[in-house]
Amino acid sequence: MSKQTKSLRLDRLLVSRGLGNRRDMQKLIRRGYVLCDGSVINNPSMQVSIQAVLMVDGELSEALPELIVYYKPLHQLSTLRDPWGRSGLDYVLPKQWRESLHPVGRLDADTSGLLLFSSNGSLTQYLLHPKRLLPRRYRAVVTALPENLAKILNNGVETSLGVFTAILEKQEPYDKIQHRHLVTSDLEAQDAGGIVWVSVTEGKHRMVRRMLHNAGASVLALHRESYGSVELGDLKEGEYKLVGEEVLQELKVRP
Repeated sequence: MSKQTKSLRLDRLLVSRGLGNRRDMQKLIRRGYVLCDGSVINNPSMQVSIQAVLMVDGELSEALPELIVYYKPLHQLSTLRDPWGRSGLDYVLPKQWRESLHPVGRLDADTSGLLLFSSNGSLTQYLLHPKRLLPRRYRAVVTALPENLAKILNNGVETSLGVFTAILEKQEPYDKIQHRHLVTSDLEAQDAGGIVWVSVTEGKHRMVRRMLHNAGASVLALHRESYGSVELGDLKEGEYKLVGEEVLQELKVRP
């Protein structure tokens, strides 16, 4: 992926930062109310860097973050607007970012953990493209720890969506005291037989659940911990943080 800084028309950039509609932004630009990196620009169609420092009618407009990591709580939908009023992603980010950032893929409502938001459509496509082989690591509480689970996952598990592979990074027996917080009910705790950490490089619908179930380890609770080099870290449910430039560049330079 190119490391060149992307540019946009000035009026479109102002709209992308949530400052108003395009017609109003064009009026402000033509009247000389917009400074770009310290210089007045009167041409709405002029191409400027998306990271440009803008002053609009005397107020500073900061550049949009390119990538944000968010801790999605269990049962929250990965949709920006739900017609039935269910809990979604509508208000998880600051107001000035809501119109310009979009989720990178989805997490099922019954899966918690890391969800990325991007302001760059090209970056989003790059992160989601299966050829990038970006690993997504999940922690799953499962009903059992089948013998040779690592080999089964590595060889490929047949599901209704196709055959998929995964890497079993770690597994351990379920401890009713130590691991009780990883499940949401006493019934799940009674059925729990182990915990596994698996990495996959695709994001098909409920793929991890289907694979583990067909491998003999039905999932009781699923949580995503990382996406490529982006880690959830010490974020708590409902919190977000900006992805640092070093990690961002590491994502972009993958083959």
